[in-house]
Amino acid sequence: MKISELRQLPDEDLTIEILKRRESLFKIRFKAANEETQRAGELREMRKDIARMNTILRERTMERSGSPDQEAR
Repeated sequence: MKISELRQLPDEDLTIEILKRRESLFKIRFKAANEETQRAGELREMRKDIARMNTILRERTMERSGSPDQEAR
């Protein structure tokens, strides 16, 4: 998913999507442990998507709270 598409989603949908991706990532890792080959790119892309979604959620919470973390830097 592109970052622009993710930014359009509300927080609740992002959270649900993160949970879905984590579950499918777990299933893929489980299959890989049982030597059922999977594409390495698929795992990498899922991890990146999850990180993007978490970043967007973090940005939104910082905007709402007045971003005290950024002032400390």
